Amino acid sequence: MSTKELKLQLKALAEQIATAKNECKNYQREHGGWDGGHYRTIELLKYDYRHTHIAYCQLRGRKYEEIERHCGDNNHPNWTHVKEIMDAHQEKAAEAVCLGA
Repeated sequence: MSTKELKLQLKALAEQIATAKNECKNYQREHGGWDGGHYRTIELLKYDYRHTHIAYCQLRGRKYEEIERHCGDNNHPNWTHVKEIMDAHQEKAAEAVCLGA
């Protein structure tokens, strides 16, 4: 139950990232320069996608080393955010099991 919701959330975030990148490229073509607002939006979406992806994979039993193999020493995820995502979806799964019993 919970992993399906996370998978749908990941797909939605991926679509939003692609749309934001296209909007940024169109803005650059039309205005001959870049706008920091577009880049900030893209970075926030990518941040959410990365942490949701880590939570999704760990809920499915993967280790962090299997998820991000080439992650540098200075590029660690925000483990508090990952845990919050995992806890929220584990609670939803537990509620669904209780209601289904």
